[in-house]
Amino acid sequence: MTDITDLIDALRAAVEECIGQEPEVAVAYSGGLDSSIINSLATEVASTSRYTCAVRESPDDRLVREMVNEQRIPPTVIVLSEPRLIAHVREAAYALNTTNPVQIAYSIPILAVLSSAKEWLILAGSAADELFGGYAKYMKEEDPTIQMGIDLEKALEEIEKLTEMASSKGKTIRFPFASRQVIDLASDIPLKRKIDGDGRKIILRQAAKQLGIEAHDRPKKAAQYSSGIMKEMERLARRDGLDIKSWVEDKVSSDHRTS
Repeated sequence: MTDITDLIDALRAAVEECIGQEPEVAVAYSGGLDSSIINSLATEVASTSRYTCAVRESPDDRLVREMVNEQRIPPTVIVLSEPRLIAHVREAAYALNTTNPVQIAYSIPILAVLSSAKEWLILAGSAADELFGGYAKYMKEEDPTIQMGIDLEKALEEIEKLTEMASSKGKTIRFPFASRQVIDLASDIPLKRKIDGDGRKIILRQAAKQLGIEAHDRPKKAAQYSSGIMKEMERLARRDGLDIKSWVEDKVSSDHRTS
């Protein structure tokens, strides 16, 4: 049976493989469990800079300000103004070949880090939710492993597209949770060690606690919500008299009209 040390060892090996000999690396950081684990392990082998993309007054923005108030070193914050958000909506739509608002909102924090980080190598925590049962919807499934598998395939497809987008910007982005050794190990972990009636990503939280990471028990929404991006997209859509999908389609098509 996989124990917590096995999981930590697999994640550590994946992070080290992603970084290689690079002395400096950026981490797409939300303050949540997944990005905190990636950052913690990356600091063992490289100098890391954390970047948080957020709308003002979002949960992630407030978390960063709490860190400042507690005199902890905060990440670099990429604040999304309306023009910048719309630009990233279009960029995400082209990169992922979709106008699905949730997919777009989820990818925007990563795209913003790709555009802003001074480092050429970026690490992100994508695929952890799909592997370890991080989404609330899994709690309602009779057999969550089926939906987790479907979602993982979608996540890996998005990762491939984001990797291509990074390359077009002269950057490299890597995803330790999506490494083969972590995927294989996660597939061997019983569902009850990922999800139970009291919580999600159980074994991953246990690993984070063993690593001394404060975020191990911090409640956290998915990136598109904690960053405030989805809420802001919905607000702008209401202002323009549109539902959110129509608003995304309008922004993408208007870019075609003006280009």
